[in-house]
Amino acid sequence: MLVFSLFLITGCEKPEKTEMQQEQKQETETSEPSAPADEGQKKSAKTIQIKAGEFQGANGWLSDDKIVYTLNEGTDSRVFAYNLFTGDQTLLYESSYPIASVTVSPAGKYVLVRSSPGTYEGILTVVKANGKVVWEENISGFDFAVEWNPYHEESILIASFTEDWSFTSYHVDIAKGTSEEINLREPFVKWGDSKHLLFLDWDSENPSLFAPLVKKSIDGNNETEVKPDIFQFDSAKDRVMTITVPANQSDQAVYTFLDNDFGKLSSFSVPHLTSYSDWLVPYYDWTPHGFITFQPLYSAESDMYAGGFQLISVDSESGDKEVFFEDMENVPLSCSPNGTACLAGFYLEDLIMLDKKAIIPLVEHHNDKM
Repeated sequence: MLVFSLFLITGCEKPEKTEMQQEQKQETETSEPSAPADEGQKKSAKTIQIKAGEFQGANGWLSDDKIVYTLNEGTDSRVFAYNLFTGDQTLLYESSYPIASVTVSPAGKYVLVRSSPGTYEGILTVVKANGKVVWEENISGFDFAVEWNPYHEESILIASFTEDWSFTSYHVDIAKGTSEEINLREPFVKWGDSKHLLFLDWDSENPSLFAPLVKKSIDGNNETEVKPDIFQFDSAKDRVMTITVPANQSDQAVYTFLDNDFGKLSSFSVPHLTSYSDWLVPYYDWTPHGFITFQPLYSAESDMYAGGFQLISVDSESGDKEVFFEDMENVPLSCSPNGTACLAGFYLEDLIMLDKKAIIPLVEHHNDKM
């Protein structure tokens, strides 16, 4: 049930912006601290200053201090590593083609850049955090899905889609420099451990909001159903998260954290919002102890909901919640490895400092004219 699967993931995919825009020369430089230093106890972030050009968006975290962002400069696109607290930046990659997406590996060891020479072409390039190119290949496709292996970051799953959403899956081994097609029934898979994949086994003959969660070896066809009736799921290193909807509480979504053997760690419930014949899953991202997400205040139709969202963190061991902000907009999130800060927004253009409970614009534009 491919189209249905595509719809489900929109709440947790990282944002992309595929088109080149203004063909202008851009310059970047660092700024003074955006907030006063607080007696040296907590670092202050420095915003990115752009005098001209197009900020395409931030892309994720290399470390607790460094992020990756993309800029369009004339006909070129450039990917930078930027230290939020010193203002230092390094050019990681430059392309004469539009950059469609940039994906950072879970521990920040690698960055995968997808540039697009044409509508149905993709140049996939993996660079190390120092900018060294370690793998590159041209793969035809209208769109792509990328899934890094958090247990072995040299291992990547890539699904290449045609315009009708049929797909081909590849397993890339950066260390070996190999890329091979693999047989998967669903394009959107996650790593259950270093050698096994997880996916929802949608029945195309009998459409449903729920599907069983299945575990599969990456080098074989042996499949095992591990959980029935799952609405959505995700995984991080040593953790799995499932979303279900109780039959007797259809206005609630239950998030359950599991270990690698699918033993329950904790669960919590939130009101959910309906969207056509589906439910809206608010954006979220993993942290070392759980994850951070947006929580609506009550259940309603998503188009009619006007209550705003709470930004909360949830501990995967205990299920305990902490509310950081009220009346937030549901937007994509990318959180730092230590979970103390998040990039937020459809271009990840805001920096949320959770320890300070402050929201800082990541970028400042200066249009200097002669």
